[in-house]
Amino acid sequence: MNSIPTLQNEEAQIKLLRARTHVYKGATWLMVAQLLLTLVIPVAGAVFAVFRPEFRGYVAAVSLAAVVIDPIILNRLYMLRIKMAAKIAEQFDCAVLDLPWDDLTVGDKVEAEHIHAAARAYATWHDDTRLRGWYPEKVGRAPLHLARIICQRTNLRYDRELRRSFSTIIIIIAVILVGSLFISGLVQNLPMTEWVLSMAPATPILAWAARESYRQRDTADGLDHLMKEAKKLWTLARSGECDARSCRQRSRELQNAIYTKRANSPLVMPLLYLIKRSQLEDEMDEGAAAFLRELAPPSSHPAGPQTTKASE
Repeated sequence: MNSIPTLQNEEAQIKLLRARTHVYKGATWLMVAQLLLTLVIPVAGAVFAVFRPEFRGYVAAVSLAAVVIDPIILNRLYMLRIKMAAKIAEQFDCAVLDLPWDDLTVGDKVEAEHIHAAARAYATWHDDTRLRGWYPEKVGRAPLHLARIICQRTNLRYDRELRRSFSTIIIIIAVILVGSLFISGLVQNLPMTEWVLSMAPATPILAWAARESYRQRDTADGLDHLMKEAKKLWTLARSGECDARSCRQRSRELQNAIYTKRANSPLVMPLLYLIKRSQLEDEMDEGAAAFLRELAPPSSHPAGPQTTKASE
């Protein structure tokens, strides 16, 4: 009933996904560089300076350099890449879901030369296996204005679950770190002063863990709110209160919120995608099937006792 399953696997759209993935990968490397520069190196340097006091000046200089380099260079490049990837994702969604481009919210499209270069760089090391079938193929069985809403909700839920998982993992790692240091102090029977000093190097890591966990959780909560809005739109569309034209406009408004979240939200560690991918794609397919079942006409079979495999 719609061409979403076909359009998403056409070369033009796959090229956008190649470029998007490559740009996000660059942002991930910048995030790793930020963590190394602002957390790992200063903490390691502080520990090293305890045993080699003559190097404290160098450690202090590196820490000060990190304070300057991160916000002026690394974080700026990081946010620019996230925004570029969000725009490329928006171009993909507009093409596949038949949505108009919103210049006011999104701005100009990414230049074709940038997309081509990023897609070519991705194709050098990867194939397209993970890029095909971005949305569940079964949404092709629904009218476009309804299938579009299913795909938008799929986007939101996938991202929300990843962020909640990442937030939980961060907290677990922080708790393990603190617990290990605490137990180590008890085992060594350290005096209070030495125990506090042994905990000090972990303080920046704990501060980052708390901040990042809250950021991911807050982003997930925002996505949860957008999922509720998508559900409301679905209800209106399914009941006929929102015709195809009106639903397209409302989906464009929802897409604006999706883009804004993409362009301003922190990344999730890529390893988590690999770990959770199979599970989330299975849930994504089941979610789409559940929405499609709501469109199925009532059964015409007469009421009465029915035999099922469960009752045999």
